[in-house]
Amino acid sequence: MGTPVITSQTTVMCGHAGSATHVPTNLRVRISSAPVAVASDQHVVAGCALTSVPSTPCTTLTWSVPAVRVKAGGVPVLVQTSVPMGIGPGVVVAGQMRVMAT
Repeated sequence: MGTPVITSQTTVMCGHAGSATHVPTNLRVRISSAPVAVASDQHVVAGCALTSVPSTPCTTLTWSVPAVRVKAGGVPVLVQTSVPMGIGPGVVVAGQMRVMAT
């Protein structure tokens, strides 16, 4: 069985509780009216609590471990087990359960 696909409606945070907003690049593929997130998309972070020196707060998240078999516009989609990285790993909260991918 697959893993839920991440969309613009899925809650994503940096590892320091900063809220991440999805900036979609593929607007054609949607789940329940929300654009799916693909590996090349950015998530812009606001409210990162990291204030220690020399590190700066997280501003964007990059992704690793996208889906292997499912693509949107030729780019692998992100799934709930994909790993968001800012200054350290982030968190993906369970989102839609309608569409799964591997």
